[in-house]
Amino acid sequence: MLHKKVSLAVFISLALAMSGCSTLKGKKADDVADQNYPQGQGVQDTNSSDANTNSLSEQERLKAIALAEQQRLAEEQRIAEQQRTAEQQRLNAEAATLLATRVVHFDYDSADLSDQDQRVLQAHTHYLKSNTQAKVLLSGHADERGTREYNMALGERRANAVQAFLVSNGVQSSQLDTVSYGKEKPLNNSSNEAAWAENRRVEINYQQGAPR
Repeated sequence: MLHKKVSLAVFISLALAMSGCSTLKGKKADDVADQNYPQGQGVQDTNSSDANTNSLSEQERLKAIALAEQQRLAEEQRIAEQQRTAEQQRLNAEAATLLATRVVHFDYDSADLSDQDQRVLQAHTHYLKSNTQAKVLLSGHADERGTREYNMALGERRANAVQAFLVSNGVQSSQLDTVSYGKEKPLNNSSNEAAWAENRRVEINYQQGAPR
């Protein structure tokens, strides 16, 4: 009986010992695993990789935005330059047309300059200021109505009005001369309103340095 009790005690001791060893081995294995793969290392590596990828993606996005903005500004500048060139060409063509006009007209018994007359004279002003060697004779004319003396004075007033406009806008007075022919040199010899309107004028005659 005593022998059985001893055997049972030995068996229990061996079982406990084996269980402890198994637990210890498991713990050691876990410790080794923890040493080889610290807790959360895999998650951290993944998060770090995702962060790097996101950072690169953001940089590429910002670069794309900057490039698109540069292209937009370059296109706007190109269009603006085209518009400036076209506008300058239009102004040059308009100035050439006005400069080619060598006569301004007046209302009946008037020496007042119309807006269109002033535009024509402004073109000649720019030319004369840029070409100080140029000289102009301004000849005043009237229609056939009225006395010779009156129309001579009216033609003179008209020529003087043109001269005053040019000088007030910067043309040297030494570049300008005036003369009045009154009604003596009509462009149109008819006796009607159209002819009279055509004859009420000042002619801009370049004596030297005429525009080409």
